[in-house]
Amino acid sequence: MSKNRDGGGKDDEVIRAFDDLLTSLIKDPSIMQSIYDLLPDLQKLQGARDRHRSLSHLVVDGAHDKEPELEVARNDLIAKMNMLNGMATLTGKHDPTIPQKLGLVHQTAGKRGSAAGLSVPGNFRMAYEGRSIIARGSAVKGARSYEIWVCEGDPLVESSWRHHATSGKINKIEITGLTPGRLYYFRIRAVGARDAGPWSTFISMMAI
Repeated sequence: MSKNRDGGGKDDEVIRAFDDLLTSLIKDPSIMQSIYDLLPDLQKLQGARDRHRSLSHLVVDGAHDKEPELEVARNDLIAKMNMLNGMATLTGKHDPTIPQKLGLVHQTAGKRGSAAGLSVPGNFRMAYEGRSIIARGSAVKGARSYEIWVCEGDPLVESSWRHHATSGKINKIEITGLTPGRLYYFRIRAVGARDAGPWSTFISMMAI
């Protein structure tokens, strides 16, 4: 039987890679358990939140010797949030209602193009890097800048949105001026010489 030139080679690579992975997991079952132990559950999330909140209050009240512990707690909370958001995004490919219920994405978005020919910035995402929230996305042909708008209320109500930042680049936009502990919604659009493009789907993130 002749080899499928279009897909056979790729299939062989996938099979080989998966077999290697499965062999490693069978040889050492503790690997899977270690992965499960790292995954955040509700109890772990609540514990991380309570520890960060408690230490934050102590530092605000003057216990500056607790600042190193607070930084560790903050980083742990951010790591758990990012891990959960990543898991929800991945599972959303199979069940879109999961990230929607968590407020990470919204089903409706602007049309892919506008009268000016600008498209929606693709792969819009936000993540903590240290203590800063960084927004990123894919560049849009014809765009001169990018606008990020923020919403603190109902993201389905247009009047709830306000302009927050403008950047000439989309590969790294630092978001500042947020209130810690408050949940925000964000969206982005490209701006051309004469017109602005359609909005991206909105995503949510809590300021820490």
